[in-house]
Amino acid sequence: MPDSNSEQSAPPEEPKAEAAHEQPAGGAEAAHDEAAFEPAGPEPELALQRPGGGLRLLAAVVTLPWMLGYGVTGAWAITRGARGVAAGVEHVDVGYTRLVTPAGVIYVGSLLLTAFAVLLACSILLVYERRSPMVWIPVLLVSAGLSAGALWAAARGGLNPGLWLLFFFGLVYVVVVAAVRIARVTRVARHGGIAEP
Repeated sequence: MPDSNSEQSAPPEEPKAEAAHEQPAGGAEAAHDEAAFEPAGPEPELALQRPGGGLRLLAAVVTLPWMLGYGVTGAWAITRGARGVAAGVEHVDVGYTRLVTPAGVIYVGSLLLTAFAVLLACSILLVYERRSPMVWIPVLLVSAGLSAGALWAAARGGLNPGLWLLFFFGLVYVVVVAAVRIARVTRVARHGGIAEP
């Protein structure tokens, strides 16, 4: 009889043992789930704070008048020069009784289209908030070169400073924006901050 009682009482002890083995596993799994949802810790603070979306859009919209002006005028100049080349004329009237060779008109048109491309690139970088100097340095170099060329042409042609600023403010604006972006990222890198690309 004692043997039968011991055999009948033995099976209930096995679930206890299994429960004892399963309990740590379940506890570890629950702890793992809780750790997955718990924050790993404070994220490193970005040295460059994100400006508001409205400010980025406003900064990009500022370039639109000059962007459209450079694009339309550049396309017109290239078309005008190409027609002059096709017609075999030596000079093309570009307005204000100024006669320019077709090649010169095409050259000026290509420069204006380049300015259009630079302003478009600046607007896209502002909208998508690109901070890497690798994307802003080419914009700075091209816009600064075009601005210097426009300043030299204005000084040589006697263009009024006010008119020059009205015509080429878009390029000057891009130079300032690109320089500020590069300076901010460089300053953050020197202080060991984290900046987004």
